Amino acid sequence: MSTIREQTKHYIHYILTGIIVLVACSAVLVRNTVVAHAPTPAEPQENAAPVIEEVRVVEKVVEPIKKTHQDIPEFVKGIYVSGWVAGTTTSMNRIFTLLDTTTANTVIIDIKDATGRLSYQPRDPELQKIGVGTNRIRNLDELLTKLHEKNIYVIGRVAVFQDPYFATVHPDSAFKDTRSGALWNDNKGLAWLKTNDVATWDYTVRIARDAYAQGFDEINLDYVRFPSDGPLSYLDKSSITSSRTDIVRDFFIYMDQKIRQESAIPLSADIFGLATSATGDLGIGQILEYIAPYVDYVAPMVYPSHFAGGTYGIADPAEQPYAVIYKSMSDAIKKMTVIQENPQKLRPWLQDFDLGAVYTVDMVKAQIQAVQDVGLDSWMMWDPRTVYTKGAF
Repeated sequence: MSTIREQTKHYIHYILTGIIVLVACSAVLVRNTVVAHAPTPAEPQENAAPVIEEVRVVEKVVEPIKKTHQDIPEFVKGIYVSGWVAGTTTSMNRIFTLLDTTTANTVIIDIKDATGRLSYQPRDPELQKIGVGTNRIRNLDELLTKLHEKNIYVIGRVAVFQDPYFATVHPDSAFKDTRSGALWNDNKGLAWLKTNDVATWDYTVRIARDAYAQGFDEINLDYVRFPSDGPLSYLDKSSITSSRTDIVRDFFIYMDQKIRQESAIPLSADIFGLATSATGDLGIGQILEYIAPYVDYVAPMVYPSHFAGGTYGIADPAEQPYAVIYKSMSDAIKKMTVIQENPQKLRPWLQDFDLGAVYTVDMVKAQIQAVQDVGLDSWMMWDPRTVYTKGAF
């Protein structure tokens, strides 16, 4: 009996040991199976507790990539590049050659142009919902990386209030025509957003932050003003309760807080060329002294061809580029000095396109020389075709 009892004990011991090993192996197999098939954030999370760490790792992969940025050059020498050109390999090869063979150290690329559409696909979920992105620039990351490898500073231009796309998506944010109640259009058939519309302000901030996260080094705000052409007498301004100048200034105060201070993004603003000398707001709300304190740089669009005959006592401004730039920027410096802002904040847009005159190498150079002669060194060159005059800079 004792022998049978001992044998029985051994059998039970073996059986129990086998069961324990089997259970342990099953547990390991189950755990490995769960980890291997951990649900992604888009899948059901019912049994996610055992794999919390794995889910967190997946979430980190889709976070926005943190970009490094170029420092602002001591003196900006920039050229404008449209979104379409920036997204075309052959055209950009021409631009790269220009950057390699001239003093240009900056490019200004359209983020949002007069169509209201972005030149690329945003990463911001809210912007994606609006559908504002396009594929004009399909390889934005590759493009910006290549420019940065060449030590090129990249400014992103945003046309703010001239925006037919957002106006269509959010008509309450747009100016209406008093005759029909439909969207008001300027002479080009483009709708405008209400300058005091806070939703538009926040939309601009969101675009700026998304662009900076994708690698743009600076945000340049254009069309920050009231409309200047079209059937202005039928522009419904019933929602405008403050002066034009106060509204534009409040907009820049808001941009200063949200873009410069909270997000540490360099910010510049384009203004009418005549705003350098005018005492009023030109009917559009722009006063240099009200804008300069709230941005890093002010870019007066002092294209000589855009000044009316007789301005500054010059019969044909387009034919006298040096005189126009010298006078307008001298006046701008005086205004900056009065409000105790650094004149080096001034970074004028210059003309390299034929309008009112054929712009030769000497005429383009004359504008740069005028900028230097008034004591400034930074400038940005504009040609809507992005075909710049060889040898001019």
